[in-house]
Amino acid sequence: MSTTEQRSVAGEPSASTTSCPPWCVTHHGVHLGEENWIHTGEPLVMGEGLRAQVVMSVDPGTGITDGPYLLIGAREYSLPEARRLGSALVQAIDAAAGTLPNGATGAEAIPPAHTTGRVGWGSSAR
Repeated sequence: MSTTEQRSVAGEPSASTTSCPPWCVTHHGVHLGEENWIHTGEPLVMGEGLRAQVVMSVDPGTGITDGPYLLIGAREYSLPEARRLGSALVQAIDAAAGTLPNGATGAEAIPPAHTTGRVGWGSSAR
């Protein structure tokens, strides 16, 4: 869906005050009430039972947004916090990869996204 396309629920206040962000995969109009005013990104499976997802809520009266945030499990991270977490994880992985034998990087155990049909790691079930 384009960033300029508007989505709303019949009988509810118009969602015309806000555009759907390009990362949103929510089917607006399916839910009534505040659930229709939440934008959600595609879930990223990070491991058994652990998912990450970008979310943002919109106040239907004012159009003011809260977020976006990254939810990892039940924990909410601001985008700067999520970026710092990601950088710290990459640094830890790089440090650990330096200790692997024969030039291994540790990436051998992670299938490329194009072979699994999904972005991220873990099972293909949602």
